[in-house]
Amino acid sequence: MSITRYEMTIHLVTESPLHSGGIDEVVDRSRPGSERVAVPRRFARDGKGHPVLTGRSVKGAVRAACEEYLHSDAGAAVRKQLGSDWEGLWGTTSSGKPRAATLTFHAVDLAEAAQRKDGSAWKSGTADAPATHPVAQSIALATRTGIAVNRYWGAAGDTALFEHEYIPAGCPLTLTITAQAGRMSTSDKGTQPEADGPEPATESQVEQLFALIIGLLESGRVAFGGRRNAGWGRVRLDADEPTWTLTRSRLGTREDLLTWLGGGENVTSAIDPVDCTESERIRITISWDSPTGILVAEPRPEKKAEDDTPAHKGAKGQADDQQEMIYTEPLRSGPQSSAPFVLPGSSVRGALRSRASRIARTVLAAQQSTPIDDWAERGVHDQLAADPTLVRDLFGSTDRRGALRVLDTLASGQTTLRKVVHNAGDRWTGGVAEGLLYGEKVPDTRWKDLVLELDPRSLPGPVDRRRAAWCLLGLTLAELATGALPLGSRGTRGLGQIHVTRVRVDGGADIVGEPWDFIDPGGGAADRDGAEVVSIASQVLKRLRALMIEPNPDANWTGWSSYLCETKESCRD
Repeated sequence: MSITRYEMTIHLVTESPLHSGGIDEVVDRSRPGSERVAVPRRFARDGKGHPVLTGRSVKGAVRAACEEYLHSDAGAAVRKQLGSDWEGLWGTTSSGKPRAATLTFHAVDLAEAAQRKDGSAWKSGTADAPATHPVAQSIALATRTGIAVNRYWGAAGDTALFEHEYIPAGCPLTLTITAQAGRMSTSDKGTQPEADGPEPATESQVEQLFALIIGLLESGRVAFGGRRNAGWGRVRLDADEPTWTLTRSRLGTREDLLTWLGGGENVTSAIDPVDCTESERIRITISWDSPTGILVAEPRPEKKAEDDTPAHKGAKGQADDQQEMIYTEPLRSGPQSSAPFVLPGSSVRGALRSRASRIARTVLAAQQSTPIDDWAERGVHDQLAADPTLVRDLFGSTDRRGALRVLDTLASGQTTLRKVVHNAGDRWTGGVAEGLLYGEKVPDTRWKDLVLELDPRSLPGPVDRRRAAWCLLGLTLAELATGALPLGSRGTRGLGQIHVTRVRVDGGADIVGEPWDFIDPGGGAADRDGAEVVSIASQVLKRLRALMIEPNPDANWTGWSSYLCETKESCRD
């Protein structure tokens, strides 16, 4: 058998921010808490200092998507075409014997994605240095900062400030995958291949695997990098470029070698992408607006050490009423000043998790005679690890990824910035405290829909436990619909209130039942014909009560909340 080599080039565009960690810097925890700074998690770099998405990272994401599809009922036909030992195409065979993987994923150079349209880097050794300039060889990308909230105190948790380097949405990526089918015959050397050795991949298997990968990318089932539950890492095929090209080179004859050296035979038309559009994910779409405004603040630039002047002070000799105010800016979806404002998926997801945890712990406190730890002395990381089981099923823990994904929400249409000025009062004199005047810019805009995705296959346990997790999420959404759950920051100052106008749920019939489509009645108790009009929250609760859930045998009570218990010992009176 001769060797056949393939090379596929795929042009992609990021649909959301993308982050993939490299070697993290060690945080200096010996410094006092007030002097600690966040250490950004950065991409891996190549020898030129360019940020890269490593081939191992890309391969892991594509392999996971392929295996998820092939293990489903929809992938039965493709699984049959690939053969019984299709998992061996990725490496180790089903018998456990090692073999080389059929596909090789090459690192994706992110230098192109890190450039502005004018050809300069987002950040570099000098301001606005072009990417070809020597000082821009080691490109520093934009970063986004986030926090984790202490569930007991409601403030930012200690040691819970994090910063991620990222590629914004709308950036081009070029993915290259090479493959080899067949193997060189050894009979000319007087030897024979092992009789029980793994069979090499055939041309039809390689081409079918490429067709599956393209289909998965077209359907949006593949996400790269980390923070996927916050909606990061989504990619799509680039419609502005030839979407993909595939070349094939057989190496059996002299003419074949010349064809290979000339770039190979273009066999792009031979690939018929697999239709992978059907998905088992539950998609929740929430239409909403905010009567008060939503603010997620961009971190303020660090003040220079030699500058002791308060941020609001003006030039020397300038009157107090003419002092220039430095306002807190709202967060944007990218480093460009024209990028739309964003409500991060991580922020919404954190608010939902906090409320789901409160609901679950309230139920446990009412059902169990053993006291519930008040978490006053626990750090935020310990609080997350100690969340009730259904909360961890939905939102994850340090051990496993949760089943719920929340996407970034962008501002839609025209946006105006409303300036809000605050001052702190002097607790002794009752007047305005000196040097504590500060301001914020609150975006007054319409927001796109909140989008949540729940993967029921990631929920552990039987269907009754998955329905119980859906009930907990539904109760959290009901509180969101009542306006009792603020989003963003400054919630204690009146910001962050939301008004939900519509909730739609599609998919997951075995868990959700019939699709949801609940519309806000507008505050009236009855419509024009006198029929009763119920709120979205009431409609949600009605559908949740209709779910049939067998109680957890380990608990001593019934209902969905019985699955908040993990063991008989934890559920005893």
